[in-house]
Parts: sequence; structure tokens; C-alpha cells
Amino acid sequence: MPNLPYLRLRFDLVAQKEAYLPAFKGSLLRGAFGHALRRTVCVMGPQQPCPTCMLRRQCAYPRIFETLIEPEDKVPRFLRGLPTGPQPYVFEPFDERRLYRVGDSLQFDFILLGQAIELHPFAIFAVSQMAEQGLGFKRMPFRLEKVAWQNLNDGQKDEWQLLYDGASKRLIETPTPQLTNRPTGKPANEPTDEPSNRLTVNFLTSTRLKFNNALVIDFTFRMLVFKMIRRVLELAHFHVLNAKIDWEFHPLLVAADAVKITQRDLRWVDWERRSNRQKTEMTMGGFVGEMVLEGDLAPFAELLRICEVVHVGKGCVFGNGKIFCSVQSPRDESRG
Repeated sequence: MPNLPYLRLRFDLVAQKEAYLPAFKGSLLRGAFGHALRRTVCVMGPQQPCPTCMLRRQCAYPRIFETLIEPEDKVPRFLRGLPTGPQPYVFEPFDERRLYRVGDSLQFDFILLGQAIELHPFAIFAVSQMAEQGLGFKRMPFRLEKVAWQNLNDGQKDEWQLLYDGASKRLIETPTPQLTNRPTGKPANEPTDEPSNRLTVNFLTSTRLKFNNALVIDFTFRMLVFKMIRRVLELAHFHVLNAKIDWEFHPLLVAADAVKITQRDLRWVDWERRSNRQKTEMTMGGFVGEMVLEGDLAPFAELLRICEVVHVGKGCVFGNGKIFCSVQSPRDESRG
């Protein structure tokens, strides 16, 4: 798998007035962020469509928020004709809390991928602007208190380091991109998990896998691997400079056929989001829960680790499709 550099930012907003927000905040945050980012960086005005703007290749807005596919771009056959590619960011809201009183904290993680990492100052400023302009139906104001970034490189005790101080309104340091080719949550100098033939995949947020134009919950491991590979390779193609991508991944799908799902505890959850472009409420259902895999999992270790960062399925930018993989070591299996 190609390596995907990423930067995980943790935003801490403070409510300035009592606010009611939706339980599932990913869509709210993404929409407010997009509007604030465009107002912040666009010099052509709201009437100028991005696809025909002469500044589109240099502008931070399409580089972060709309991955435009240019006619001359060399893209895989299955992406030809599409106006946009995958966007290089993911929102990860923390909880389903709805009421925020004055002084309460609203926290969420925001992940930038690939070349979008260098644009993190624009993202931070856009979040500060969206907070001041207000969130929720009544546009209740928040204040950006601070931003921290996750540093897994140094093996230090506190992996979260201050990046932006809201009091002084300045950036404290330059963050270092992290790499997805090691387990998340582990410093670079720690060993990876021991090989195992048994693994639990936890689907922590609503996961939407679509096949033949239908959302599915009864899927095979091969189907899941296919969606994971497509997401990782497409992100690398559009957002990693000089990425070496092998689009021939059929052997990995064949290997996935040999992995069995021995336990499956998934349930469907529905939530609604407001589409500003379509001016309507949209149902965004998906499954959560866990499943246990057994078989030769070594070929999929790197892919699973990457998807712990970038998520899987549709609506990843909202926070959908967040997974966490827990491995049962050979020693634990022998005790069982």
C-alpha cells in the first residue's frame, strides 16, 4: 500500500452562548467549515465556480474541500467522467451531546491527508471563523480555545502538543506529518503487534458500504477489502506527490476470500443531515458494531492500519466509517 502522510488536529471550541447542536455533528462541522474556508481564501467571489477559476490549482479551498479532476489528469478508468475525487480530510466528532451551555467545550479531531497537510494554517483559521460566525440552526457563537496536534514520532509521554493558542491567536510550532504505515496510537520506536490469525474490527461510527447501488450490512471480507483498497489508492493518487500506485489489486482480493468472518455483531443506525446544495434533509444510515476475522491476516495489516486513519465507505469526511482493529496475540489465544 502507498504510504499516506497525515496530520491529526484536535480542536477545542468553547460555547459563548447556549447552543443546541445535532447529535451527529460531522455534517454540521463540514458544512460550516467549507463555507468559512471559502470566505477566507477565495479572492474571486462566491459567484465564481471553482472548476472554471484560473486560480483553482493554487487555491486552498479546492485543494482541501473539493478535489477537482482536470480533463488532462491521468486517472483510473473507473474515475473518468467524475467531476471530483476524494477529499483529503476527515472530521471526527467525539460524542452525541446536544446541549452546550456557556463555557462548555466542543471538541473534535480533524485529519488532513497528503499535500493538504501544508495547508493546515488555512484550516485552523477557517475553523476559528466558523466558530465565531456560529454553529447550529440559530448560529450560536463559539470561540476557538486551542488546537493540538498528535505527535507519534518522538515516543514522548504526552503525544498531544499545542499548535495554536486562541488567546494570542498564533501558531506555536510547525507540526510533523505522521505516517500510516504503523499502528495508530503507537510511537515509531514501539514494536508492531505480533502476527495473529484472529482480529476484531470495530465499526465505531455509521459505516456505509454500497454495492450495486444499494447499502449493505451482510458483506464478505473481500467486499470490505475492496472498498478499503479503493479509498486508500484514490487518496494517494490525488493527494500524495509521486505516489507509486499499483491498481492491480486482484491478488489481495483473492487472499481476502480465504479470511472468514466468524462473528458478526452489526446493527443499523440512521441519522439525518442537511444538504445545503440540495436544500433538503438526507438520511445517512449505516452500520456500527464489530466483527471477528480469522485466517491469514498478514497481507491486510497495513491496509487496516491505514483505514483506521482515513475511514472506509461513503461519507468518510463527515466521520462515517471509523474503524479500530484489535488483535488477539498468540499468547492470548493459547490462554483462551
